[in-house]
Amino acid sequence: MDGNTITDGTWNAHLENPYLAPRETLYCLGLLSGKTDKTIARDHDIEPQSVSSRIKNVHYKLKTANRAHLVAELIRLKIVTLNVSPMVMMLLAVFVVNSVPLVVNDNPDKPRQVRIVQRTGRRPEYLPLDNNIKGDELCLKTQLYIA
Repeated sequence: MDGNTITDGTWNAHLENPYLAPRETLYCLGLLSGKTDKTIARDHDIEPQSVSSRIKNVHYKLKTANRAHLVAELIRLKIVTLNVSPMVMMLLAVFVVNSVPLVVNDNPDKPRQVRIVQRTGRRPEYLPLDNNIKGDELCLKTQLYIA
C-alpha cells in the first residue's frame, strides 16, 4: 500500500481522491466497516457530532440520500475498494457465474405466474354494489392478496 491508502478490515480507502477530503474519506471507511458514529469518534478522539457533520458533508458532495446510497457511491467512484486476495475473488466469480441461470425467461410473451391467496380468517364485510341498491343486492367483499 502507498501512503495515500489506508485499510480497515477488508476495505481500502484512497485518501487522495478528487471527491472528498482525507478526513471525510477516513470516516466513510469507518462506515463501510460497520462502525457507528460514536465508535468512529472514539477511534479518532473526536466528538460523535463531528463525525456526523462530516458524513453530512459527504452526503452533500456526492448527492446521496442515505448511508446505503453513500456506500454505493463510494464503491462506484472507487474511493474505497475491497481488499481480497485474487484466489478469493476467483472463487467468488466461479460461484456467481455458476449460480446465474443461462435462460432467465425462455418465452417473454408468456405472462408471469401470479399466485392469489385468499385470507379466510377474517370476518367478511358486506358492501352495497352502488348507491341505488334494491332489496338484497349486496356484494360479499373478500380480500385478495397477491403473493
